[in-house]
Amino acid sequence: MNKKIGMRFGVVLASIALVASGTVAAHGAAVPKGKAAAGLQCAAAGLVSTGRGVESSDLTCMTATLGTAKDSLVWGYKDLKPLTSIEFVSSSNIGGGYGTTAIAVGDALKAEGLLGSYTVKYFSNAPLGVGYFQGEKNRKDMLLITGFAMPGGLALNKSTLDMTNAKPVAAFLREAEVIAVPTASKLKTINDLLAVIKANPKTAIGGGNLGGVDHVTIATIAATIGVAATDLNYVAYSGGATLTPDLLAGRVVAGVAGTSEWSKYVAAGTMRLLAVTSPKPLTVVKGKTLIQQNINLTFGNWRGMLAPADLPAAEYLNMLKVIDTAHGSASWKAMLTTKSWIDEYRVGTAFTTWLKPEVAAILKILKDFKLY
Repeated sequence: MNKKIGMRFGVVLASIALVASGTVAAHGAAVPKGKAAAGLQCAAAGLVSTGRGVESSDLTCMTATLGTAKDSLVWGYKDLKPLTSIEFVSSSNIGGGYGTTAIAVGDALKAEGLLGSYTVKYFSNAPLGVGYFQGEKNRKDMLLITGFAMPGGLALNKSTLDMTNAKPVAAFLREAEVIAVPTASKLKTINDLLAVIKANPKTAIGGGNLGGVDHVTIATIAATIGVAATDLNYVAYSGGATLTPDLLAGRVVAGVAGTSEWSKYVAAGTMRLLAVTSPKPLTVVKGKTLIQQNINLTFGNWRGMLAPADLPAAEYLNMLKVIDTAHGSASWKAMLTTKSWIDEYRVGTAFTTWLKPEVAAILKILKDFKLY
């Protein structure tokens, strides 16, 4: 059962990697009306591509006045209003995946002239973050960073909060996982770690919240050697930053996190990767994939943004247009490349219709592993 779950996610992620590899392009040849997307180049000012924008809105060929495409003819929204400020809500401490994502998105939006300023408000877990976000009223300047870990974080904390009680803005990336050890560790490969876990399932492995993508990743890998998720000694932390000191000090034998959380430690030579869960080796974070080590599994964490449930319709549509415009920009593409993130993009209605069954699927995985 567990092996089947892992294979299913592997097929999904591999397909995403193949389809998404060329979807973002802020510059290049002019794109005709029938293939128009925000941020792509166009041929003549004034052309209108009917219904090709978010929520079936129109795109117009116009000279960009902001960002990296300034003075170029690009498909865009005539009525778009750049955002003045945003408070991103992160349900993990400083250095965790939610906060890292918020900073990357905020910087990309600012670089494109689509956002004046931003702050990140940090919470140590999903119930606290979602509770604060949903408790604020009449806020037009808030976005909650969400992802694979959030449904499990709420469920395993026995929270009654529902993350879908918000306005889904966009899901926009898939981040591979890494399994890492300190460079002084005797473990060199993922199979070395699996041998240790097989001999002693109570070996301490650190990662993000219980039921999150880190937990599911190591549980799925352990299932390939017949070790149940409930037998693992999984130590939960509020993001990679809080786990890092314990990992480097040897208080846990290995750790699991997103690629962006530990890339600087790998580059500095203080951590060594045992495995990466991407379909192919990554350029920024160096390490062998699970597939290269004869474990037929790929996996990854999607992330996105939710707007307040009471955000007025006009402001919500403008928010979608801002994100859609950013997605077609050079700054957004650079963000994905720098972080080794896969471009998996759903915006507005497409994200809304995808989200509820995705939450149900995540909770089913946790139940299959007897974690929930």
